[in-house]
Amino acid sequence: MRHLYTIFIIALFCSCEVQYSMLDSSIDAESFSVSTFEGQAANAPAGYAIRFTEFLRDFIVSRSKMKLKKENADIEISGIVTSYYTSPVAVQQDEIAALNRLSVTILVSVINNRDEKQSFEKNFTQFSDYESSQNLAAVEEALLEDINEKLGQDIINELSKNW
Repeated sequence: MRHLYTIFIIALFCSCEVQYSMLDSSIDAESFSVSTFEGQAANAPAGYAIRFTEFLRDFIVSRSKMKLKKENADIEISGIVTSYYTSPVAVQQDEIAALNRLSVTILVSVINNRDEKQSFEKNFTQFSDYESSQNLAAVEEALLEDINEKLGQDIINELSKNW
């Protein structure tokens, strides 16, 4: 019985995987900059675009070898928070939502000063669900942390897919 338990624990650890990726060292860029994102989504909390900008800077620094610069960077990133809304996602028999979804869409523009062909402009949308019995204001901070993490990973994936 003890061996079976040990095998189960080993199998459990072996099946786990890390859900983030590092930018590959083959990227032909040494530096990046992130301009302050604009907040055009009417429902977004005040300062969310600035908070996301700071998050993205830290996210890229922690997952790449590139250095953050204020200007003249190899890769220049800018963006706009275009959409921020909640919607019901799990309607029950009594037509009351069991879950609500907070969704955020960001338009990201990337200028690659070393290789123009790798520049892009793309919308990224992510969401996080919460119980409908919860007040959005009470859970919004945690939801935004989750959404920002997902958006950051999407942006990094797009940055690194051509390298």
